[in-house]
Amino acid sequence: MAARLRVGLLAYGLERPISGVSRVALELGRALLERPDCQVTFLTPYRRGPFAGEPGVRRVYLPGCRLLPGLMLLGGPLIALAARALDLDVVHDPIGVSPFTLGRWAGHFGRLVTIHDAIAFEYPQGYPWLNNLLHRVYVPLTLGNVDAVATDSRHAQRALSRFLGLAPERVPVVPLGAASRPGPIAAAEVAAVRARYRLPGRYVLYVGAFKRHKNVLGLLAAFAAARARLSGFKLALVGPSQWRFPELEAEIDRLGLRDDVAVLGYVPDEDLLPLYAGAAVYALPSLHEGFGIPVLEAMACGTPVVSSNASSLPEVAGDAALLVDPHDTAGIADALVRVASDHALADELRRRGRARAAEFTWARTAAEYVELYRRLASP
Repeated sequence: MAARLRVGLLAYGLERPISGVSRVALELGRALLERPDCQVTFLTPYRRGPFAGEPGVRRVYLPGCRLLPGLMLLGGPLIALAARALDLDVVHDPIGVSPFTLGRWAGHFGRLVTIHDAIAFEYPQGYPWLNNLLHRVYVPLTLGNVDAVATDSRHAQRALSRFLGLAPERVPVVPLGAASRPGPIAAAEVAAVRARYRLPGRYVLYVGAFKRHKNVLGLLAAFAAARARLSGFKLALVGPSQWRFPELEAEIDRLGLRDDVAVLGYVPDEDLLPLYAGAAVYALPSLHEGFGIPVLEAMACGTPVVSSNASSLPEVAGDAALLVDPHDTAGIADALVRVASDHALADELRRRGRARAAEFTWARTAAEYVELYRRLASP
């Protein structure tokens, strides 16, 4: 039997509301803890939050690294000290900050960073200056100290290879998983959550950040175009507003959708899956995604999906979603109406979606990462 791998996993930002890449770190960390072939030490820049103070969980605190500038400056030496003290085989940053600022002299351990997409290169206008500095300058400068750059999809692999000048074989693809819980979501729970957020019996759901590349404005325009054919429906928008996006509210008013759109913002995990389960349609007509976890989450909850045919989304959705051109407002509107009104189509998408989501588990993601850790570990 192979020796247990000693893995350091950077758990950055998990003490804040979980979304996006922090979801990856949380779910991957939980799945790695279940594996007998892997001894995980969480490198956390926070004192209270997931993996901090949990019984039986190994953790090293990284002082001064809770905020991004601190992690960028201090993370390299602190991680190297922890790796040497614990004799770690590999340190993995699943968030994409890549605080590997020190060379090989700082320790003989494998270094892995997961970069989830190339959106900062393709849509830099959607990021504040610090995030652009991180992704477009800082991360590329650290890659000489990194053994591999993992990503979530073939599309992201191609984009990162192009923008970062990396050979594709140096960018292994490890697909992500879908959040799940045992058993179906009870109708009473769905009704309670729907009432809490004042949603009608039928609604179209969007889950994702409010950013330009997510095409939320395109979804609003499509919903406005379909409004006469979606009588009694609301559009529910769920997601964190990490940075200012005033265009959202302005577009709702311009289209006259104030009574037809519910901007819910961030919702806690315990409400998210019932919101998926209660939706008539989940829509993600995004211009660019590195992966698209919400597509799988909706499918796992038995919700029919309308998704973009762009970037990584066809890889994730397969034949289990209705795929649309994200630039075609009328096409998005027609797809929403088709799924909402054609019960046979909706049932078929539910069936295919559940089967598709079952192929993507965090246990599978963890297993593929462990294989990658073994290849990167120093002999």
